[in-house]
Amino acid sequence: MDIKVLLFDFDGTTLQRDQVFISPRNMHALREAAKKGIICIPCTGRSADMFPPQIEEEKAFRYWVSASGCRIIDRQDNKVIYKGGCFTAEQAAQICRMYEGQHIYSEIAAEGKLYYEKDVNDELYRYPVPPHHVWYVLTGRQIPIEGKLSDFFLEHQMEVEKFNLYGVPEEKQDPFMKQLEFMDFVNFLDGTPLNMQFTSSLLDKVASIQLLLEYLGVTYDNVMSIGDSVGMDGCIIKRSALGIAMGNAPQALKDMAYDVTDDFDKDGFAKAIEKYLL
Repeated sequence: MDIKVLLFDFDGTTLQRDQVFISPRNMHALREAAKKGIICIPCTGRSADMFPPQIEEEKAFRYWVSASGCRIIDRQDNKVIYKGGCFTAEQAAQICRMYEGQHIYSEIAAEGKLYYEKDVNDELYRYPVPPHHVWYVLTGRQIPIEGKLSDFFLEHQMEVEKFNLYGVPEEKQDPFMKQLEFMDFVNFLDGTPLNMQFTSSLLDKVASIQLLLEYLGVTYDNVMSIGDSVGMDGCIIKRSALGIAMGNAPQALKDMAYDVTDDFDKDGFAKAIEKYLL
């Protein structure tokens, strides 16, 4: 196989248990693959603004696929290669009206940044900030929105890549789920009524990655991909020449993969790269 591109997930794949840092062995494997000319591309559901510090600092990782394929950037040329599959401003406003002003911790990904309600952002100590997001909020890079979220996105006609709601109170979970089910433009990702993650139903990760591969002059026959989630990674793993499932992945993903490596906390990511690329 002529592998030229490595697509890799973060959470449950590359990152350690803290979901912030990459182990020395995993980082070494990535750097060695890059030295051999492999184009190493993070491919994740995270907003570009919340990529791990080690990835952000490593200039060798030129291309980023963020928000499950909504936004693909070329860091070297400082340009957006692809943007699509987002909620319209009107759709985003409809979702925001469901929970805004109700003291619920949410992260709204748009234009590669994360937006917060100002009242929530001002008193983060009162909210269930995910442990692996603490480092991010401490940077102060999040953008607080004063007033209604819905008004902001309508006023700026800003498309939204993804919504994350964490710690939804029990009494609001069922009403929220019922409202979202009636919105035919919403697609649920991995999550629960307590911690919700959803993107636009227009998002087509396979198509967005295809555009990136065409931009690079390669095909899925030249791709090795590694991940742990059926919903987030499965569509790419089953199309790649070398689709690798993590040992901690569900059986459904392992069944569609070319091979299965060790668990994420046992450097399974590095072991797969060492086996097939180094």
